[in-house]
Amino acid sequence: MDNKEKLRNQISDSAGNVLYTFSAHWNIVNRLKKIYFWIKVIQIALTALSTAGLIATISQGVTWLSWLSGFCSAGALFLNLYMLNFNPADDIKKHTDAANELWDVRESFKSLDVDFDDLDVAEIRERRDELNIKLGEIYKKYPGTDDRAFKKTQKRIKDYQFEQGESAKLLNIERKDLTSGEQGEEQ
Repeated sequence: MDNKEKLRNQISDSAGNVLYTFSAHWNIVNRLKKIYFWIKVIQIALTALSTAGLIATISQGVTWLSWLSGFCSAGALFLNLYMLNFNPADDIKKHTDAANELWDVRESFKSLDVDFDDLDVAEIRERRDELNIKLGEIYKKYPGTDDRAFKKTQKRIKDYQFEQGESAKLLNIERKDLTSGEQGEEQ
């Protein structure tokens, strides 16, 4: 294998890694949004129940409602204290920003792949090194991904792989059938 082919393989591997990391960040964002939504719903429910229990206790004198109100109030306090150390909105923003920056790098790798045959080895290495530096800055700046997001990414990417010629059919493009050598029919 010559140097240029080794470079192409390395760039393809790097682009694949960027795709996985990009997708994993979006999986984390989606997971955090669900968690954040349910925390807010529970906070509202606990606050409403404790307020209703307090009002009912005062107006009706029902003592068990005061206990219910107290437990709901304690639950809301616990959840609020938990939220002091866990800020999903901030984490959502960080992972979204990371994914957005990784998108730019991913597209740059795709462009490098398209231009690959027209460039000499020195220029390919220069562009590769620039992209690696940019990636390093992104990875240092943002939180990493986790195994759960990575495994979901692996599954989703496998689910979205196209068979040979399938993407062209979806895009309604007439192109030569690569497996049989015959002209494909327009959809």
